[in-house]
Amino acid sequence: MLDNIKNKIDYFIRSHTKFSRKNYSEKEVDERENMYVYDILTQTLGLDRQDKISVLDIGSKNWAYAKGEYNFFKQYCSFLQLDGVEIDAYRLYSNFYSRYEVAKFYIKDLEGANYYADNLLNINKKYDYIVWLLPFVTEYPLQKWGLPKEFFMPEKLLKHAYTLLQKEMLIINQGAEEAEIQKALLEKLNIRYKFLGILTSKALKYQNERYGFLVIKNQ
Repeated sequence: MLDNIKNKIDYFIRSHTKFSRKNYSEKEVDERENMYVYDILTQTLGLDRQDKISVLDIGSKNWAYAKGEYNFFKQYCSFLQLDGVEIDAYRLYSNFYSRYEVAKFYIKDLEGANYYADNLLNINKKYDYIVWLLPFVTEYPLQKWGLPKEFFMPEKLLKHAYTLLQKEMLIINQGAEEAEIQKALLEKLNIRYKFLGILTSKALKYQNERYGFLVIKNQ
C-alpha cells in the first residue's frame, strides 16, 4: 500500500512537471535492441507490399528500438506512419534526461515516426499493425516500474488495443507465467490469436524467455 502511495505521488509530480534536460544525443548507438526487434518482426510477421502502412508501438519507454521497427515495416511500403505511446514518458534517468527526450533522439531521422506521452486509452486512431512488447499482465512489474496501481488494467487495455487494430498485433510476454495470463486474457475477450511459443534471436539474448502471440483481426 505504501509503495502504491509513493508511486502515485512520484508519477503525479513527473507527469505534471515534465522536467528534462533538452537535446539528448549519443555518439555511438547500441544497435542490438534494434537488430533484435527487426529479427523478431521478420520471424513473426509476413507482410505484402503496400502503399501505406500504419503501426502503433504500445509501451515504448524510451523507444531505443524504434529504428528496428521502422526499417522492418518501411521495406514493405512507400509511406510509413509509426507511432509510439508511453504513459510514463517523463520518467527521468540519472543524467536528468527523460524518456521523452531520449525517444526524440531515436526517432529524429525516421520520417513519419511520432512519440506520444499518453495513455493508450486516449489513442483512437486505427492501425494496420500493433507491436506490444512486455505488457503488464501482473501487478508486481507495474509496481516496480513505479506506476500507480490504477494503471493496472490488462483486460481493458487489451480490449482497447484490439479496437484500434485492422490487421495483426504482435504481443511479446516475459516468462511462461505471463504468457499463460496473456493467453487467458485473449481467450476471455474472444480474440483470435496464434501462439508463437518462445521467441529467440541471435542479436540479443535475455535472461528470461520471451513468448509471442500473433493476434489476427477478425474481418
